[in-house]
Amino acid sequence: MALLATGESQVIGAPSNDDLDVFLRALTDLGFEISGQLPGPLKIRGCAGQFPAGADRIDLGSNGTGIRFLTALVALRGEQTLIEGASHRPILPLVKALKDLGCDISCEGEGPPVRVTGGPLHGGRVVLQAAVSSQFASALMQIAPHLQDGLTLRLVGPIYSRPYIDLTAAVLRAFGVKVSTQPREIIVASASELRSGRIEVEADASSAAFSLCAAALVSGDVTVDGVGTRSLQGDRLIGEILTEMGCPVEIGERFIRVHGPPLKAISRNMEGTPDLVPAVAVVAAFARGESVFSGVSHLRVKESNRLEVLCRGLTALGIRAEVRGDLLRVVGSDGVDLVAADLDPAGDHRMAMAFSLLALRVEGTRVLGAECVSKSDPEYFERLESLFQQREISS
Repeated sequence: MALLATGESQVIGAPSNDDLDVFLRALTDLGFEISGQLPGPLKIRGCAGQFPAGADRIDLGSNGTGIRFLTALVALRGEQTLIEGASHRPILPLVKALKDLGCDISCEGEGPPVRVTGGPLHGGRVVLQAAVSSQFASALMQIAPHLQDGLTLRLVGPIYSRPYIDLTAAVLRAFGVKVSTQPREIIVASASELRSGRIEVEADASSAAFSLCAAALVSGDVTVDGVGTRSLQGDRLIGEILTEMGCPVEIGERFIRVHGPPLKAISRNMEGTPDLVPAVAVVAAFARGESVFSGVSHLRVKESNRLEVLCRGLTALGIRAEVRGDLLRVVGSDGVDLVAADLDPAGDHRMAMAFSLLALRVEGTRVLGAECVSKSDPEYFERLESLFQQREISS
């Protein structure tokens, strides 16, 4: 949004991780002016919709957000661009929507590579299959102010990760764009120019959830600052979920504190909070009874098939877990009969974090290829270790 605005913007508090490194490098390769080092502040010179000269080929690796956002961005660019990346990250619904808006765009399968010949798009009304990823909607919303007729986006099918769509709307409004959001229809007005400014990025609720779940698993006491009731992220609901499981939890406007173990199994729809599923499933493995999580099918097309990898890891330790259709079932226990194992997260950062939580309860368990956490949170293990050091000092 800052790149397409008029004037210079500052982004404060951007996380330092591999995904953002890849994203920023792709943007500078496209010719945009970005200065400063992560975690910022970053200074971003807006182009006011006039694209600079830059590379005609961009490789985003496994960065699904980057693949989808930049595919939409270069649809406004008056030349051909090849977007490459992990072929298992779906993008076809976005390609079809951009084609309906007048873009010359094609991909060979469900995912990258995507060839885009950009230019002025007419905008108007478009129907989007939102079941696979909310990022398709977010990508279209971000370019909507630069479409001649704006955008009326009709969402069909299940809508997963809806909080991210609402978060995108909030960002658009911060840049002066008029947005109307209804359960199945989003209207973004065309804008002659976007205002620049200073944007402060919220603390990452998805990463914060793992520290809070660690506290629950070992009956510890952890407070995370920067995430609370005022957060716009769906994953702020980790406090509510752990409360439902019987953990002692305190939630403020800008903090969540967990200071006790889970007591009971739960049944909950996770459509809006998919990144919480691996961590919450591990907590459920140590809460007596059977927990059932619905709305999880789209976890099959993340960095890995998270449902398959998660169940394989849980069952390797002796935990009963299975997926049937759109349901994940986890049978919890006190954990005394579980056995250690080497767990492979399949290169998926969230799975490595989830398996590290299992290792807290099952001594001797190892997480293989754990360096993949750098995709979103390079300091994850150092922070987790520091919590236990503090616990030893206090005890």
